[in-house]
Amino acid sequence: MPEAPKRILIVTTELGMGGAERCVANIACRLNPAKYQLHVVSLAPRPEPPKDALVCQLDDAQVPLTFLDCRSKWQLLAAVNRLKRVIQKTSPDVLWSFLFHANMVAAMAARATKARRLQSLRVVEQGSWRRRFQSWAAQQADRVLCVSQGVRQFAAGTLRVPEEKLVVIPNGIDVDAIQPTSYTEPTGRKHRLIAVGRLDPQKDYETMLLAASYTMDKHQDWELAILGDGPEREAIEFQVVFHGASEWTQLVGWQSDVSAWLREAEIFLLTSRWEGMPNALIEAMAHGLPVVTTNIEGTTELLPGKLADQIASTEQFVQGKTILGELMDDPQLRQQLGQANRQQIETHFSLRQMVQSYEAMLDDLLSTPPQQR
Repeated sequence: MPEAPKRILIVTTELGMGGAERCVANIACRLNPAKYQLHVVSLAPRPEPPKDALVCQLDDAQVPLTFLDCRSKWQLLAAVNRLKRVIQKTSPDVLWSFLFHANMVAAMAARATKARRLQSLRVVEQGSWRRRFQSWAAQQADRVLCVSQGVRQFAAGTLRVPEEKLVVIPNGIDVDAIQPTSYTEPTGRKHRLIAVGRLDPQKDYETMLLAASYTMDKHQDWELAILGDGPEREAIEFQVVFHGASEWTQLVGWQSDVSAWLREAEIFLLTSRWEGMPNALIEAMAHGLPVVTTNIEGTTELLPGKLADQIASTEQFVQGKTILGELMDDPQLRQQLGQANRQQIETHFSLRQMVQSYEAMLDDLLSTPPQQR
């Protein structure tokens, strides 16, 4: 008789439309069902439409879902107790958590199970207390999955996770489902710089506005569109005015169809202060866009060799010493780099490759004894 599928309980902080959440949905829907039986738990409540697309994807794939309905960090103990009950009910072979709060809750609830434990590190955590807690939680895991070499270095050096526990599996994207840009001159709109991300200090939109302001006087047929919402919206609206960017900047808010915006853009901008491996950058590259990005975690893997001309330090952004002006002047260079970026994602960062790497990691984990705690 064939062996019964291994039960995998994935715990995530929420199931909105973020990059980590998309990774959870893709894993749960695409891992081989003959080998793995998935169940996804969200600490947060079910998201409201239209931000529930990932939940609908999981529902369509008939992946069991449990929402613990915790709405704040003050419900940490309630989340732990609720997750313990789910663990006792499902008896997982693997307990796998994504994102900081889910990592904390899973580490505390895991005392109720002998399951092998996985933790995914998706970003370089900021703040000393978050790093101390994440270090503690990672010590409890059998494997710690890092989304880039930069995150692996952070885990080993700052969090002091033993090297033998660390595995790097980069993000992947379904390139076949993405229609790339046409590289034709825009009609009925200006040429467009585009940024996609939460309006949060991490994304450093002030540096982006400053960098763009160096070029806009000479490129009045260009605009900047920023997609996303978040706690810094009012502060960024002030910065738009302060930098004299009101005539060429749109804060368009959260958009359900980011692909449509990326297809109608010429250059993608990212000025984050820290990341893990930015999904928005991968998506822009998969759409065939040239990019200008800060030298954050994951970018050297995404943009090696000559593609690294698209990477600059924050200081270079602030001083206007990036490739941005050259790209705005030269449509042929935009097309050349955009096509090379798309090829890089197709070759090295496909969703198929990501899922295969996760399956190989799970097979290896399940073939070894769990950590003695």
